[in-house]
Amino acid sequence: MDLINELLRIRKKKVRRIIGCMSGTSFDGIDVAIVDIDGVYTNTKYQLLYADTFEYPQTLKELLTRFTNHPGMEDLALLDWWIGKLHVEAICEALEKSGISKESVDLISMHGQTVWHDPKKMSLQIGNADMVSSEIGKLVVCDFRSGDIATGGEGAPLTPYVDYIVFGKGKKTILLNNIGGISNVTVVTDDLHDLIAFDTGPGNVLINLAVKRYFNLEYDPDGEIASKGVVKEEVVHGVLKSDEYIHISPPKSTGREYYNSTFLDRFQVSDPYDLVATVTYYTAYTMYYAYKRFIFPKYDVKYIYLSGGGARNRTLV
Repeated sequence: MDLINELLRIRKKKVRRIIGCMSGTSFDGIDVAIVDIDGVYTNTKYQLLYADTFEYPQTLKELLTRFTNHPGMEDLALLDWWIGKLHVEAICEALEKSGISKESVDLISMHGQTVWHDPKKMSLQIGNADMVSSEIGKLVVCDFRSGDIATGGEGAPLTPYVDYIVFGKGKKTILLNNIGGISNVTVVTDDLHDLIAFDTGPGNVLINLAVKRYFNLEYDPDGEIASKGVVKEEVVHGVLKSDEYIHISPPKSTGREYYNSTFLDRFQVSDPYDLVATVTYYTAYTMYYAYKRFIFPKYDVKYIYLSGGGARNRTLV
């Protein structure tokens, strides 16, 4: 591939067809979207042509979880190759299902799988982008978080610009809360420069760790397990005092490096159902706390939109 000429060709086009691939901190799979992008900056318009989620195999989920707790170079190399291979398969399947020709695609936007995030220094996403580019035969754009950190950002959240393009054209102030493994918010107004975005704290991550530990499930379906337990409020208050992250003023970001199994151990609750209920309540409270302390004093929010897997947890929301 002649990289320079390919970039020049794409730059000259009014409408670019892009395949976007995203994999979040819940370790559940790869989201693939095929989108036509028209324009640049605040004048950008888009048309979603196709979107689907391709679930990770269970063995990969377990390996990712093991790696985040006990990182090793051999596992890192294997995961990088495996996740790259799954991206190739997901992209090919998306093209086949959508009926969109590969030839019409201009480039691939690939986030990869985050395995380490330190907002002050580094953020590592894996999934061999060179393999994806070679197998698909298209230019791959990647390493977004490292680029943001290198220019003074925290590497997360990444969605504020897109949130503005989708929701920022009206006159109402909107709060968008994505509840993935980590919960992140964007507050959108009609002024791009007035936008704020940050991670509020845990999303599904602590809940998932608890139900995996005691019920051998990947997540709490519809919040059913939590609904059967009793919230231990004294435990919640104790953990709130010890949770340094939630008290930091934005901009800020976090990840599994902080909200992990060790953090879950702070919840000294013996009954498994009560533990899940308590962790779920804690997660909801950290979102509320972020709204109350960092958002509502500055913004007159008219609407709140929830997204991500946590939005389906009826006990959480």
